[in-house]
Amino acid sequence: MAWLLLPLLWLSAADAKGPPLLIGGVEFSHEDDIDNMEKLSNLFGQVFYTHILSPENAAAASSWQSLESDVWQMARMALEVPALALPVAMCLYNFFWWEGPQNNEPNLRAGYEASELMYLAVKHAGCDGPKMEMIHFYLQQCHLRWRYLLLLTAETSRYLLQQRSLVPGTRLMSQARAYLREMKELPNVELLQGFSTHEVSFNMDYYPSATLIHGPVWKNPLQLLPVASVLEENYPVIREELEAILKAGTTFEDLDSSTRNAETQFGPRGDDWLTAYLFRKGEAIPEVCAHAPRTCEILRKRPEIGNCKQAASGAGFLRMRPGGRLKPHFGNAPRLSVHLGLIIPDGEITMSVGYEVLRWEEGKVIAFDDTFIHQVVHNGVEPRYVMNLWMCHPCDPDGKDSGAPLPEYCNGPPGAMLRLGLEPLAK
Repeated sequence: MAWLLLPLLWLSAADAKGPPLLIGGVEFSHEDDIDNMEKLSNLFGQVFYTHILSPENAAAASSWQSLESDVWQMARMALEVPALALPVAMCLYNFFWWEGPQNNEPNLRAGYEASELMYLAVKHAGCDGPKMEMIHFYLQQCHLRWRYLLLLTAETSRYLLQQRSLVPGTRLMSQARAYLREMKELPNVELLQGFSTHEVSFNMDYYPSATLIHGPVWKNPLQLLPVASVLEENYPVIREELEAILKAGTTFEDLDSSTRNAETQFGPRGDDWLTAYLFRKGEAIPEVCAHAPRTCEILRKRPEIGNCKQAASGAGFLRMRPGGRLKPHFGNAPRLSVHLGLIIPDGEITMSVGYEVLRWEEGKVIAFDDTFIHQVVHNGVEPRYVMNLWMCHPCDPDGKDSGAPLPEYCNGPPGAMLRLGLEPLAK
């Protein structure tokens, strides 16, 4: 029995102005696909996180089959009711990127269908219209739709080509390039432009000059970012406190459970990526700082963390398990990410950010713009640990000492979101 679609009131495209569409007892709109996206994500998320993602759940396999049946029924409905295209595309991406729970192979059918539906969502919102005003372009989340369209088509085609599925892979890669060309012809997307699908970044909406200058990975972080040298200088202290946590039984796992956000599915297993947050939105988390007091004191004094009230900001220890994966995704703008390598085992453990590939080193800092497409592969045999800062962008005055000037690289045309005075939109 399907989890969500009973009772289901089927309406054809001809009924677009009729009564609301009922799915799992929830009313869905025939027009407002942004509201539909939130509702459908909640419905799928309730089942996914409760019945599927936990490896201890003996019924996970049958629950997965039921949820899969639901999403493919929804995908067919979205062809008739375009207001469902965006929510279904995002559910395919959020919950079905992998072949199944505990399976780290990409679900190529889900990626392909999600890209098709995302383009339908672009057209449904009029994001391909040459006369849409900029404020409506952002209010309709056209910047989200176009970027995720590029992610879905580019990454799915890459996986197809890696598996030697040359005909569909080449076809989809050509489609990704066509989408990029179409997007760049629109008047409202001067901030989305790049020469490839992996040059799009959400920070372009806020700090276009810095994003164009530095790209996905910031070179010379010790010279550009004051917090980078502070982290490297205090590496022995930070690592010592992490090791103490790891020696204390299941403390790290317990801290992950108590501090982690309700995030969408990044890896095929719930424990691929564990976090012990020390700070969130500029505020220390006491139960974690109790285990790492010196590290918290170091971070509290840094304006990039202590003064940063952005919703997507924070700091903490990150663990990646052997065999783990993080799927291609965008980070939340505006922010910058800094990693200090703490425990980096041997093996193929890499992160791709935009068009660059990185590997961590113990005691060394990596600074990167996680609002570019990025993903992680861990083919080693031991867990990898880093200290992560999701810090205020250097061009954000809230993340600086009082009266400190902005860096020269911040000069340039103001970003579209800043010009419009809009808050970051959900992604």
